[in-house]
Amino acid sequence: MFRLRSKILLAFSAIILSGTILMVSIINFSTRSGYETFVRQNDIDFSENLKEIFAEYYILQQSWTGVESILQFAPPNMGQNRRMMNHNQPGIPPARIMMPQVILADTQGQILVNTDPGSMFRERHMDKTLLDSGTKIMAHNKVVGYVFAGSMIVQGLDKKEERYLNRTTAIIIFVSLFILLISIVFSYFFSGRLARPVSAMTAAVATIQKGDFSRRVAVQGRDELADLSNSFNKMAESLENNDKWRKQIIADSAHELRTPVSLIQGNLEMILDGVYKPDREHLENIYDETLVLSRLIKELQQLSSAESGAMSLNLEELDLNALIDKVLNIFKAGEVKDKITLINSIETVLPPVEGDFQKLKQVFANVLSNAFRHTPEEGTVEIQAVVGEKEVTVIVKDSGSGIDEEDLEKIFERFYRTDKSRNRSHGGSGLGLSISREIIKLHNGSISAESDKNDRGTSIFISLPFKNQKS
Repeated sequence: MFRLRSKILLAFSAIILSGTILMVSIINFSTRSGYETFVRQNDIDFSENLKEIFAEYYILQQSWTGVESILQFAPPNMGQNRRMMNHNQPGIPPARIMMPQVILADTQGQILVNTDPGSMFRERHMDKTLLDSGTKIMAHNKVVGYVFAGSMIVQGLDKKEERYLNRTTAIIIFVSLFILLISIVFSYFFSGRLARPVSAMTAAVATIQKGDFSRRVAVQGRDELADLSNSFNKMAESLENNDKWRKQIIADSAHELRTPVSLIQGNLEMILDGVYKPDREHLENIYDETLVLSRLIKELQQLSSAESGAMSLNLEELDLNALIDKVLNIFKAGEVKDKITLINSIETVLPPVEGDFQKLKQVFANVLSNAFRHTPEEGTVEIQAVVGEKEVTVIVKDSGSGIDEEDLEKIFERFYRTDKSRNRSHGGSGLGLSISREIIKLHNGSISAESDKNDRGTSIFISLPFKNQKS
């Protein structure tokens, strides 16, 4: 899992580095272009101030003779921004701190004053194009000269300004590298946090692959990784339950199949050994056990089909009253034989439901069969119905001995019997209610049980949604 952490770290580092380079480039470009614009505007403003002074001088002198003398004194309010920028710079004369380079030219382009002849601009004459970019000096309503300051003379920045910008850029780069280092360190720990749950799940998967379904992973936080951990734990729990059910059903099936097979085998051995004669009585006993074995295998197949979702339903609109009447008619003979009173208390017309006739008939038959089996002589089995807003609930209530609370939730499990001493010779296989539960689930319904040992009776509730409605 270190590989995943490395990938996350490299991805974060690449993003941070790219962002840092882009940020430094943008800041450097913005700072340089903004500063150049600022300097140029400051120089233009400075030349505008000089223009008035030079114009007054020309009007008084009627010529440019001795004009360089006026630049020995710093004009008020000129060069303030540069003075602030260059404050405390060692080795820079005070006059130079306050003023940029200044050039004064006459109308013919002849340079009259150049305060920094050692600069890049060393010409003695300016052409017409360059003159037009200067600030015009007006006297008696006519142009008498042009004044240039700083960046108006040569495009770009001087050495002091370049040093200032380079120093600023260096500071930006240093701070950016520091932030980059901190971000990478943070990404290292953060990538570990991201990879840790995945690493734990990888180890858990390896454990589950070996057959240990009890492994779980810790859930931390409320993000997607926490959701993934929860989902993994639920999957592991489902696998563990399925494995338990698989082992349980194999053990239960083997136990249930053992009795009829042993009886068949024992009877056949007795016949082969000559102890029993192969007469009708003994052959009928063997045949009866084969019927039990066949029924048990069929029920196991049916339950497996229902639980796996492979059971198909022939859905149609069903008259629930007619279906219940048909099932009750099957138990009329048992009512007389076992001296049990069967009561149909459904007096209203129940709404139609969409379902499989044979499958639902099997459910009601299983429930009624259990009710008759647990109801003593002179007892009663009653059928009731309650119509709700979206579903109809059929209630099968017996007057038997009732079911203990700890057994109540287990009666729908495979092979479960409330009477541990009872076997198939005295009752069913223990699969009827399990099959009924799966069939009702396929009909989007529910089945449950209630019992009270004091009232001596059990009620089974079968709820089905109305036709064309979802519960």
